[in-house]
Amino acid sequence: MKCFLLIVLVPSILMSQDFKREIDSLFETKKYDQAIEKMEVYLDNTPQELDLLELMGDAYGFKSEWSKAAVYYEKLMTIDEANANYNYKYGGVLGKLAKEGSKLKALSLIPKVKSAFLKAAKLDSNFIEVRWALVELYTQLPGFLGGNYSKALDFADEIEQISPINGYFSKAYINDHSGKDATAKLYYSKGLDSLKELSCFENKQSEATHSKSHLNSLHYLIAKGSVVTNTQLNTGQRYIKYYIRLFSSKDREGLEAAFLLQSQILKLKSQTSE
Repeated sequence: MKCFLLIVLVPSILMSQDFKREIDSLFETKKYDQAIEKMEVYLDNTPQELDLLELMGDAYGFKSEWSKAAVYYEKLMTIDEANANYNYKYGGVLGKLAKEGSKLKALSLIPKVKSAFLKAAKLDSNFIEVRWALVELYTQLPGFLGGNYSKALDFADEIEQISPINGYFSKAYINDHSGKDATAKLYYSKGLDSLKELSCFENKQSEATHSKSHLNSLHYLIAKGSVVTNTQLNTGQRYIKYYIRLFSSKDREGLEAAFLLQSQILKLKSQTSE
């Protein structure tokens, strides 16, 4: 009987592994529609498969179809409400809906965004991505919607405890946004100086390594810091190229801002023709 079960189960396991590799390949080549079609068929048989539900949400997120992504992340939360990552992703797509919708819609969604992010942060004390999301939320929101630079700095402090370099750049981002240019420049300098302390930056590892290890927004801020301080311009140029190549719908700054920043670096390097 044990041998029979093994014979039956092994092909199933192998098929699942092959299927996962196929989906990963479609994601890497940004063929999200094809991935969705294949996963929908698979989900008919396993409607509560957590990995597939998350990948469906991710695929719709990469397509900027926030409402559809939210449906899958909400399903995940009903199955496992104590999962920090599910709360984070759900809050993220609601935030995108709030940003792109009407002011009335934003008013109804912002409390849900905050609730999801704060719950994710509480569930995981080392979850740096959701703390970055809270920094951005409290920094970008107008006061009447709950924007608060002081709260943003509180979460930047938490980020710094987890990762000093992310902490410096998060504080640079907040002070830059609030018009405190001198303080922003100070934190940009601290962030750039700390790069040499991290082997993944010092050794100039591949962008694939950086994409798995760091938020792409950090690459943008490294480049921004090089412009603000007019130092380490080669480093800034390398990381704005990373940002552009790795850009996706989840990134904060649009490609037009990235190309403008790239041109500012080239100008500072006296490469005006480029």
